[in-house]
Amino acid sequence: MNKGRVLLVGGDPDVCRTLQVYLAAHQFSVQVVSHGGEALLACHQAPPDAVIFDWYLADMDGYDFCQQIRADECAANSFILALLSTNERDVRLAALEAGADDVMSQPIDIERLRLGIERTLGLCSSS
Repeated sequence: MNKGRVLLVGGDPDVCRTLQVYLAAHQFSVQVVSHGGEALLACHQAPPDAVIFDWYLADMDGYDFCQQIRADECAANSFILALLSTNERDVRLAALEAGADDVMSQPIDIERLRLGIERTLGLCSSS
């Protein structure tokens, strides 16, 4: 059973790999891309159910990235989670203002992340 499509964008390759393996083990189809531009194209071509992205992307500002996803009719309804390397209130608020549905500071609580996606997508999980 495929629970949904998740797009992981940018950030630490080890974190992306860990998230990819964990989410795949919980029946999510996971695509990983390194840059915001790649992610925007992927979102437009095949809208994911959830986008998890590092706020500090190498090729674009997290604020702009989030706004561009929300502006794309194809991906506008995707659940968006911004991963932050800080717990500063201003950065958290900026991510939410840009259109993120949720923010999570690192270190990532991987189970909370999965449960948040499942809850948002209306899925129940006993694992």
